[in-house]
Amino acid sequence: MKKHDDKIIYCYCCRKRTLFVRRDLHNNSGVESHCSECSYVWFEWQNRAVEREKEKWIEYNGEVANKTNGGQIFIH
Repeated sequence: MKKHDDKIIYCYCCRKRTLFVRRDLHNNSGVESHCSECSYVWFEWQNRAVEREKEKWIEYNGEVANKTNGGQIFIH
């Protein structure tokens, strides 16, 4: 496997940093990358979808917090 075909990212399915590979079980390339650790195939696009939703919720919750406390940040 070529080095540039894989990458290490956090997998939300198995909940750890893992290698995402771009080859299927028959060593065919060109498939969407998948987690090498999950018991079933967890695709990289699924991970990206989780990341996008997480960013949306962080942004939304930040806006809600700013509206409820008038933009003030309270540190305890």
